[in-house]
Amino acid sequence: MSLEDLITEVYGSPPLKIEPMSFGHTNQVYRVTLSDEQIILRTNYKPGVLEHTADNIAILSSLGLPVPRVIRTDVSLEQVPFAYMILEHFPGRDLRYELEGMTHEQLAKLAGQIIAFQRSVSELPRGTGFGWVPIGEQGSFSSWTQIIDRDIRNHIDNIIDDVTPETIVQLQTMKQRYTPYFDQVEPICFLDDLTIKNVIVTEGKLQGIVDFDWVCYGDPLYMIALTQTAVVSDIGDQGMAYVEALCRQWGADQEQRALIDFYSVVHALQFIGFHQREQNDVCKQRMVSFILDKINSDTNENRMS
Repeated sequence: MSLEDLITEVYGSPPLKIEPMSFGHTNQVYRVTLSDEQIILRTNYKPGVLEHTADNIAILSSLGLPVPRVIRTDVSLEQVPFAYMILEHFPGRDLRYELEGMTHEQLAKLAGQIIAFQRSVSELPRGTGFGWVPIGEQGSFSSWTQIIDRDIRNHIDNIIDDVTPETIVQLQTMKQRYTPYFDQVEPICFLDDLTIKNVIVTEGKLQGIVDFDWVCYGDPLYMIALTQTAVVSDIGDQGMAYVEALCRQWGADQEQRALIDFYSVVHALQFIGFHQREQNDVCKQRMVSFILDKINSDTNENRMS
């Protein structure tokens, strides 16, 4: 059964258009135009990815978050050779494509909304482990420190050819300085990928938030840092007003702001890997420059203190 056959079976008439949406890495996502509405179709040949998504959405909806309505989901692979989920479509585009045209007031309001959503999710019961899992499931890591160690270890080789050995030592020194903090982080639930994607905006106003196959248990500042890395990578300095608005709405003090920068460096190691595979030298160099700037600034500050 094709995608068109599936939609026809569900809605009783064939779709007018099925368009792939490119801004995602895990699922194949399509915008489907019907005669009287648009819907979103998410598919994956690995049924486990979508197995708990509807439950996650139901929990987030109960908290008052603007998540899409689930129209149908099937992970059995019995009807079609892939798991799928049909969802309400929010008008608008990912924040990535709207951010530069938004005013400071609009960015401040959006940042306040996103942080409010994170505060609500953080009130869910603490996790029994750390990492990326469906809401309420046990994370596969026993500490937040293990995740930071893994993320650095897995991606540090991406910058070996672009920085000096001293830079690698400085990065490890930064990590060691923060390790006592990492050791005491509790497994707090947060939405790990509400960055410049999955936040749907039109005319500067939030329409909804999407993509909840899993959440993360750990330090919610990791999400602000991921947003910063994505902004630096894909937009540049003109997008930093949104990052600073997120930090202000969180109430981040000077130490937390420095920690967000460290987390952003960790994310940047992985982003460089993405850009190398896509042969995107411009964004890769932005990331390398960002890493060097943050590590050198941290080193200089600690020499003076």
